[in-house]
Amino acid sequence: MTCVEGTLGSGKSALLAEMARQAQASGFAVRLATASAVERDLPFGVVEQLFPGKLDDFDLVRDVHQVLRFATRYLRALAAQQPVFIGVDNVDQADEQSVRWLTFVHHRMVDLPVSMILTAGPVRSGLVNELVGPPARIRLRGLELAGCARMIGPAPAEYVTACRDATDGNPYLLRELLAAREPMTAAGIDAAASTVATSLVPRLRWYGEDVLAIAKAVALIDGISIPLAAAVAGLDVERGVAAAAKLAELGFVAAEPLAITYPIAAKALLHTITSPERETAHGRAAEFLHSRGEPAGEHLLASGPVGQQWAVDALRDAARREQSPDRAARYLRRLLREPLPANGLRAEIVGQLGQLETHLDPDAAFESLTQASGHIADPVDEARLTLTLAYEIAERQDRGRAVTALDTAAQAVADKDPDLGHSLRLYASRLILEESCVDAELAPRLARLRAEPDMSAKNALFLDALLAFRDCMRGEDPSRASALIRAVPSSLVDGAVGDIIDRAAFTHIVIALMIADELEAALELCDAAFAVTASRDVPVAAAQVHSLRAHICLRLGRLADAAAAGGAALEIFDQLKLGRQRVVTLAVTALCSTWAEMGDPQRGLDLLAAHRLDGAVPAARRFDRVLYHRGIVRARLGDHGGALLDLLECGKRLVKRGVVNPGGTAWRSHAAEEYLALGRPMDALRLVEEEVVLARRWGRPRALGNALRVAGIAAQEQGAELLAESVQVLNDSPARLQLARSLLGWGAYLPPADRRPVYRRAYDLAKSCGAVPVMTTAANELRAAGGRRSRQDSCSLTDQEMCVASMAVRGRTNREIAAELYVTQRAVEQHLTKVYRKLRIAGRAQLAAALRGHWPGGDP
Repeated sequence: MTCVEGTLGSGKSALLAEMARQAQASGFAVRLATASAVERDLPFGVVEQLFPGKLDDFDLVRDVHQVLRFATRYLRALAAQQPVFIGVDNVDQADEQSVRWLTFVHHRMVDLPVSMILTAGPVRSGLVNELVGPPARIRLRGLELAGCARMIGPAPAEYVTACRDATDGNPYLLRELLAAREPMTAAGIDAAASTVATSLVPRLRWYGEDVLAIAKAVALIDGISIPLAAAVAGLDVERGVAAAAKLAELGFVAAEPLAITYPIAAKALLHTITSPERETAHGRAAEFLHSRGEPAGEHLLASGPVGQQWAVDALRDAARREQSPDRAARYLRRLLREPLPANGLRAEIVGQLGQLETHLDPDAAFESLTQASGHIADPVDEARLTLTLAYEIAERQDRGRAVTALDTAAQAVADKDPDLGHSLRLYASRLILEESCVDAELAPRLARLRAEPDMSAKNALFLDALLAFRDCMRGEDPSRASALIRAVPSSLVDGAVGDIIDRAAFTHIVIALMIADELEAALELCDAAFAVTASRDVPVAAAQVHSLRAHICLRLGRLADAAAAGGAALEIFDQLKLGRQRVVTLAVTALCSTWAEMGDPQRGLDLLAAHRLDGAVPAARRFDRVLYHRGIVRARLGDHGGALLDLLECGKRLVKRGVVNPGGTAWRSHAAEEYLALGRPMDALRLVEEEVVLARRWGRPRALGNALRVAGIAAQEQGAELLAESVQVLNDSPARLQLARSLLGWGAYLPPADRRPVYRRAYDLAKSCGAVPVMTTAANELRAAGGRRSRQDSCSLTDQEMCVASMAVRGRTNREIAAELYVTQRAVEQHLTKVYRKLRIAGRAQLAAALRGHWPGGDP
């Protein structure tokens, strides 16, 4: 006797049928029977299948012993004529009398040529265990990968693996999956779920509606307890336990927490659950968990309106506890589907939703906040909403209305919540300051705030940030900005994802540090803040941190890092479809200037056009930076007239706002360079001398070094001292790219014998920055200073062609070059093709020899 054990669909019946076929082919008399739970009460039902018609003369209820002996004698008689193969499928479902006969004959057929094969599931009655205990057992497991491959036939290896994973090698499920005849892809496997369901659901229903209901509950809520599964299925616990036990017997679940063993079976069951059924099931789960004092919000998200107070309380509690603004907003949106009392609660929830949406979707936030404004009963809650709404109003270029709303709200809560009143007044000052440093209201507002005796630490930090930002804009004293490094608490990085006051303080501190040349400190804050945003779902904050980081890296000359950060920010903004809002222009301008420095200004101009920033721009403060960076891009493209117009318009706007510090926006020196390009040296000198004065007052190396460099170039023969001072000022600063430019300018005034090390250093600095145009210029000057000429003048190569060629010589693949320069692989191929043609060589193998002598040190 041999017992074949396995779970539902493991192939027991198929194996038994194959063994019977082979036995018959070998001369055995084959007798087969299939036990069934519906015939379990029919005595000797299996024996009657084995010996049809032979028990008709017996009373199968009263003549048990006679039937046992007769069936045994009949088997002996058969075995005397030829070997006998007896196969019983699903013996664990057989009637008790048939199992007794099988046990009876098993002990009495040692001398008979009888082979008995039984199949059974893993869970059996004691009587069946006694029957199948001693004999050999074949335990069926899922098919291995090779077995699945044979069953599937010709197919891609990854498809075979995916089928094995989806079915765990269960032959029945694999057969049903293949019967769907879907494409041999992962998507095709998912699409086969509906076909699998048409077979699986009736098969599970055969074991009882409770079994099917529990199976659906487990498929819907993975990792579920039996009591919760019973509640979801609408069963009492006792029935749920029995149904779960049967599923375990069938191999569809293991121990708690319950989960469907086969992924394709779970998908098939989910396919049969309608949307109303899902909502009902999740509603039952939520009610069950709430009754036990456990969080129920997750299931309420997927349920329909409950219409009971416990659901309102559970959703509000879930939103309060959730750290992710996105998930908290989902709870509040779901809460708004509940019937809420007409006591201002709906407006309060809409207002809370709007504040969360500022992290996710500013347009949706503006709509929610506007809808709730004026309808919240508590004046303190109304004032908090106004604080957030004012920012969104100002973003839409209505700062006057925003400031008025903040002032009104501050008066309303002055006695009830003084700290909130301070926040409102501070934020009003921020909106005024960002528009103009010389607004008549600004100074008295800040003075009154500085005189407040009991300001909270958070508001005090925000005030310090505003004062430092004002100093940076006016170019008066960088010490306040530098002092922020010591004053900033370690928790400031949370401001990147905190409330509106924290976020504003963080932004102004980073910008102030950047303008004050405290670039490493600013970068550390951004990196720490990014680590915080990475752990939370706050796309707007993450993109803003990326944008700030891009501008810092641009000033540090880390162009590849700047391009990566700006690109990451822009990708988020494009997904959110934020148009031309302030945070978007922050990313766009960083990328434009970065690409221009890397030698691809046209890409920057295309980006501006894509965001409708290539024509006339509004008068709002954020568009000043657009004019400035657009001017730089146009200058690199040779459009000196267009660049000059942009830079002068930028300067006109900034001066009107009282923003004169070249440490923030060096529009004068850039405009002076355009005047020089247009042959107007006196206009250039006038502008840049003004910038030198302002930069000396500011006293930071980046602004002063840049102004001195342009002043030296504009002064022509008298410019040597200015250029030498520029190099000296920038020598120990983090402004590496600015230093490279100053070295190039200074080198022209040195004796020929002294130029080479200066140009060499300029080249190395530009190369480390990834600034292709400056690197190329330095290489040309260095070659000229060395007095060597090439057999084929590589000066005919453009900046980008020279850069790509040098990287190719150093062994970089086209893909690596494209990744490092942030261009397509096709663009690299086109550049190299032009290089080969200009140098009159056949390909990359000859490139090093063709370029030797044209680069610093003789090698590219």
